[in-house]
Amino acid sequence: MSRAAAAILVTALVILGGIAAVYLLPIIEQKPSTTTSPIKPTKIEKTSKTELSKKPPTPPKSPKTTKIETRETTQAPSRTTSSKTAKSTESPTSPPFPYIYEKPEDWNGKCIIFVHGMGRDKSVWRRDMDEFKKYGYCVFAFDLPHHGERGRYNPTYFYEVVKRGSEEVLLAEEFLRADGAQEVYLISRSLGSIVSGVALGESGIEKAALLLASANLSYVLSGVKPKTEKERAAIQELLSEPEKLKEIDPLYHLPGYEGMIQLHCGKKDQLLPPESCIMAYDAASSAKSRKLIWHDLGHRMPLEEYFDYVLAFFEGGPAKRSESKILALVEIPESCGNGVCDLGEDWRSCPYDCIGRRLLVAFQLHIEELPGHPPYYNESRDVFMEYADTLDRLAKVFEKHGARLSIQTEKHFAEADVKFGRFILRELEERGHGVGVQSHLGHHIKELGLETDEEKLQYNLEVKRIVAEALGREPTNLGGGFELENVSMLGVCPGCLGFVSMTALEKPYYHQTKTPPTKLQPWILPAVQMINLGTGEWLSHDESGTIVYIPGWYKAESFEVDCRKNPDCFAEARRSLQEALKDMKPGMVNTWYASSHLYQCGSGAEVDKVLEAYDEWLEELEPLMEKGAVEFLTFDEIAEIYLRWEKARQLAAG
Repeated sequence: MSRAAAAILVTALVILGGIAAVYLLPIIEQKPSTTTSPIKPTKIEKTSKTELSKKPPTPPKSPKTTKIETRETTQAPSRTTSSKTAKSTESPTSPPFPYIYEKPEDWNGKCIIFVHGMGRDKSVWRRDMDEFKKYGYCVFAFDLPHHGERGRYNPTYFYEVVKRGSEEVLLAEEFLRADGAQEVYLISRSLGSIVSGVALGESGIEKAALLLASANLSYVLSGVKPKTEKERAAIQELLSEPEKLKEIDPLYHLPGYEGMIQLHCGKKDQLLPPESCIMAYDAASSAKSRKLIWHDLGHRMPLEEYFDYVLAFFEGGPAKRSESKILALVEIPESCGNGVCDLGEDWRSCPYDCIGRRLLVAFQLHIEELPGHPPYYNESRDVFMEYADTLDRLAKVFEKHGARLSIQTEKHFAEADVKFGRFILRELEERGHGVGVQSHLGHHIKELGLETDEEKLQYNLEVKRIVAEALGREPTNLGGGFELENVSMLGVCPGCLGFVSMTALEKPYYHQTKTPPTKLQPWILPAVQMINLGTGEWLSHDESGTIVYIPGWYKAESFEVDCRKNPDCFAEARRSLQEALKDMKPGMVNTWYASSHLYQCGSGAEVDKVLEAYDEWLEELEPLMEKGAVEFLTFDEIAEIYLRWEKARQLAAG
């Protein structure tokens, strides 16, 4: 071969080699990132917090991680340009922020996004991710803006962290689905749960577990004690711009989430108080299923505390909701729950579609003696008849203005009503007033030596039996009687007392916590203790619960109308009612009530003065009643309307 021919051949080979490199390099780059030796997850001691309905599957003995991908950055916090330390596919597009992404060899097709808290970074989830990988989950953790590799957090970045962080959760979800994930789940903690609460409303994430969750940032931030002037200024800036604050408040985004959600709250959390966790739970009203789980902790939620709950949640199938016994008490029109107030529906039969903006108002009248001040109603005919006559006159004042009483009577008055043949309670019910049981155990616990739930339930049952004899039917509303280890035993369930609704906890709650009540919508009580109301457990809704709580005295700090010596005895009731009218939510069942005792109507000549004060107050309400802004009802009626609303809500969500 000549030298010229050889030179031509070499040149051709170089050109062909270059072309091959151009086409083959992308193929080489698209190989899986790296394969490592098996990772040994950190062993944890699992302590089950409840009896789980499904035992988690046994994890593989030697879980192997077949894919580890990380993205790191050394750029300034305001920039998101980054470079990877391990090669990975460019399709799907990798998220433009630092992250850890790992798939186990036995991947189940499901991925979990982990969102860390304030001042932390993605590495804080190392043990958590290792544990979930043992069960076949791929894991994805990333640094929030101004955290970890993206800089150092300070309070002035709060808005940006939540706003951008929530958008990045959505990018992570998109990336995981593009990379083959059949389902995407989420676990977050503290600030990460605020970020996630905003993101979930726009996401398709199937299941989410929010640890140390919270909502209503104006409430949360108002309770923060700033440590520095910079922190104080940052908080005040956010509070002064309510519309901007709404952009990053889960309270306004969680209603759009339609997946399944668990919220884990610390009973002793001082940073994100239990009430804010309950608000987050309430906000997730469109979720297919939701559960609030209480932990006897402050502002911390370690792996050992939540793991069993969340793993069982993630491993379980779609929620299979069966109608609770309390919801089975009411019927709704066939089309109720479609969001349209159809022909044949109204705000009573289908409140979910038709209630609009109106406040359901009641007046709670307790009938009980002053302890230690005999004679009692059942011991003196004269005493009983005097107060029965006062009750009749008070009821007529309410009837004059189209209003109704919700009477809750202790056993002595009901017993006397039968004993002396007056039957005023039955008569008032026939006239449209409500009659239930007053069993605010309080001093009776000490008087009667009631200690166990069984003893207290037996006492409540005896009061109910006596009131039923006076009425000729079973009463379904209860005032108080809540001092139990398991309040659900008062409600509608096998072996329970059969009460449908409960009231009268605002005063003892305020006395225990010094916190004014801030609930406007009824809810179904969970099966929790209600001896210590300060834990806040009872303030959360439980779809499987047995008894409805109807709230009243909104934002009040005193809880009884006593006009015997106070000429302005309705001042707090007026203020509380105006707050409720201002804050009530359209489309929801909003309730309010004030309360008094029959003995606070006085005796003799002072009764006339007291009834005159009632007459003036009720006359003030008539314009609101005529406009339909206020509907005066009994507790039994309110409970029935709320249960219809909740039944339609569950149908719409499920």
